[in-house]
Amino acid sequence: MDSARDSTLYKKIYGCLIGGAIGDAMGGPVEGREWTPEKLRDAYGEIDRLMPYERDIGYHAHFHKAAGAYTDDTRMKHLLCQAIIEAGGMPRAGELGHVLARAYHHAPDEMHEGLLEDYYLKAIWGRDKLIYSGEPTNGAIMSNSPIGLIAACRPHDAYQTGFDLAFLTDGYAKSASAMMVAAIAEAMNPAATVDGIVAAAKDAHRAFNARREGPRWGDLDWKYDPNLQFLDKGIEIAKSSKDYVEAQRRLYDTLEWGHLFSEATHTLVVPLSMFVHCGGDFKQSIIACVMYARDNDSYASVAGALAGAFHGVDAIPEDWIATVIAANPETDMVELAERLTRIIIDEYEIARVAVDAIARLM
Repeated sequence: MDSARDSTLYKKIYGCLIGGAIGDAMGGPVEGREWTPEKLRDAYGEIDRLMPYERDIGYHAHFHKAAGAYTDDTRMKHLLCQAIIEAGGMPRAGELGHVLARAYHHAPDEMHEGLLEDYYLKAIWGRDKLIYSGEPTNGAIMSNSPIGLIAACRPHDAYQTGFDLAFLTDGYAKSASAMMVAAIAEAMNPAATVDGIVAAAKDAHRAFNARREGPRWGDLDWKYDPNLQFLDKGIEIAKSSKDYVEAQRRLYDTLEWGHLFSEATHTLVVPLSMFVHCGGDFKQSIIACVMYARDNDSYASVAGALAGAFHGVDAIPEDWIATVIAANPETDMVELAERLTRIIIDEYEIARVAVDAIARLM
């Protein structure tokens, strides 16, 4: 495995895992409805550091208050990694459900049990269980980046599995989740570009829609696709704003904001827009998402995973990595990255044999 650590593949996988955890941990202490970008800036200046938490711990928040502690977003991601490892590749919904069930029934304390309860019951009850009462929450999009890693360079395959495994949420949130894993898969491509990542997510979404919805739906003038429509607006804003402060203000005016705090389209559009505005830069993409306020741990977690997959771990500040690792000793993300790397290498070898065999048939 030492040789695998030297590969670009490993560096991108580890960059994605640790990058998402860093964004989560940086946004967590200042997440909440009460914050706006202006209030954040007045209270803390530009947040470019990992801070301790002042708020109480919670099932769907942080489990302890140290600087660098990540939230439930990253804990759910690690369970998905476990499902991938146990499947030896891309998991099915039942395999993720099995991991959730085992984790729930062997939870070490009420905090872990409370985190898992809703997702575990969704896995058991299926369509009879309306998770979060059927709201299109971002319960899948923050944790699903490992799917894009296993489907590296194959955004359409990533989209399909991302959609299938997004039973952790409902409605158009499933599509938002799938679009983000398609973006991660494209970011793993060594030839990826910032614009190409966004295009890959949109193309995968359109291709899936074309297969399932039929030609007449596509011809309707009034058809509504919030993920595509708001993403297009967000990218236009990102490219035409002079700085991320202006981009934030314009996004606030553009994105609909209803009663639901953790909404999936926002968690797709805000990170991708800030990633584009910052030219894919890892550090600036995370800072811009944290300073957006609202559900900023989720936004920054998604942006960190995407930028980490795009650049690899070498682009991430070493002190940020060290702080997050020290604050969360229960999960070894280096080991997770190594195991995911080995799975992709093994699948590549199998695929290469199959391609050679098909070539002999032609």
